[in-house]
Amino acid sequence: MRSPISRENMIRGVLFFVLFTIIGLVLSFVWSSGVQDLKGGAEAFTKVFVEMRYEFLIGAFVCMFLDWLCAGLRFHVFIKVVTPTMKFRNSFRAILATICVSAITPFQTGGVGHLYIYARSGAKLSAAITAGIASFLSTLVILILSAGGILWINPHVMPKGSEWLSLFSLLIFSLVFTTFVLLLFKPEIVFRIFYWISDHVGRRFKPIAPFLKRVQLKAEQITTEHKAFAQTLIRKHKWTCFLSLLLTCGFFAARIVGGYYVIRAFNENASLWDLTVVEMLYNFVVLFMPTPGASGFAELTKNGLMEKIIPKVFIPPFVLLNRFFAVYSGVVAGGIVIALQITKDLKGTRKDITEDPLEQMKTPQSVN
Repeated sequence: MRSPISRENMIRGVLFFVLFTIIGLVLSFVWSSGVQDLKGGAEAFTKVFVEMRYEFLIGAFVCMFLDWLCAGLRFHVFIKVVTPTMKFRNSFRAILATICVSAITPFQTGGVGHLYIYARSGAKLSAAITAGIASFLSTLVILILSAGGILWINPHVMPKGSEWLSLFSLLIFSLVFTTFVLLLFKPEIVFRIFYWISDHVGRRFKPIAPFLKRVQLKAEQITTEHKAFAQTLIRKHKWTCFLSLLLTCGFFAARIVGGYYVIRAFNENASLWDLTVVEMLYNFVVLFMPTPGASGFAELTKNGLMEKIIPKVFIPPFVLLNRFFAVYSGVVAGGIVIALQITKDLKGTRKDITEDPLEQMKTPQSVN
């Protein structure tokens, strides 16, 4: 069976992610240092790392694992409803795969990661889709509530013009939220659009019409199973949905506290409330950026939002370390998970290829 995640696509995505990340970090450094004093900025950047109190980074590492743990548990509480035999280690692998795929695909479309791992772990595709949609809805709910609260409070740490960006992001989030609510409760409405498009394309390009028809039949099967899973989730597992919101708050809190430990490593103090406002606004703004993993945009956005919290000299090191704990480490860990699974898939394919001819040779002998 061919793996749905190819090595070629992963390598291409990683290269783009690294390229945009480097561009974002360089621009962040230039923004903070000023074009006229790049040499002085480089010396200050180096000095920050030399004088850093590295013991605080232990706290950042702990928060990174708590982030992964809460996110993995959120997947797990939903997948257990629809696949009771699923083990937590598979959910933990699924979240790492999602972090990796989100980082190497445009608009952070990381759902393929958890679908791939769960499918290889024995879950139905429709069950994995239901768990993914429900989990993502929890993220959208927390981010929309946070953004609305930030706009209402209008704290002093918000840079000028950020309220318009927040309003635009709120509009995008509302549209996406509505779409995912429909996918969870009324998927036939969304798929009706897909059926119309595929029918139209099939009439225009008749050679691919049979293929599109098979896709429609598969989509209908998945939709039926997904609706059954979703109804079970909403009717009998309301507390699971509430727990999901708490776990979502948990991994956002872990990221915020992890960023606080990075600031403390610079021997700087910052208001945890101000950092919370900045981090939630940051997550709200960059979630649907078009580059892989929001790379480039994420570094520059973080750079602009941190100007009122810490001195400029600390912003590039903070951006680098904060993204390292929040994203870069997860990309590496998730890449290892996916690579191991792809290798296992390829070994299974080779085994099937080598065993099938032998079975075919043995069969006639047994008949004789």
